[in-house]
Amino acid sequence: MDSIWTKSVDVPKFPQLQGDMATDVLIVGGGMTGILCAHFLQEKGINYILAEGRTICSGVTKNTTAKVTSQHGLIYHKLVKI
Repeated sequence: MDSIWTKSVDVPKFPQLQGDMATDVLIVGGGMTGILCAHFLQEKGINYILAEGRTICSGVTKNTTAKVTSQHGLIYHKLVKI
């Protein structure tokens, strides 16, 4: 079964990183969390490199219905207390 994301989204392609590079932040993984991290660093003007072994959003993110929110922490904190 194909993921809805692969059927409805054209994922951009990026050139392979070449040579030595310097950065303030290295993000390993171009899934949902890595891309969101890159987005927020970009907004703040922080120098970063996002490194993905294959194609962005092609691993777990491609086949997930998960989302990243602050609400999960609140729910899990309450469950741990119980």
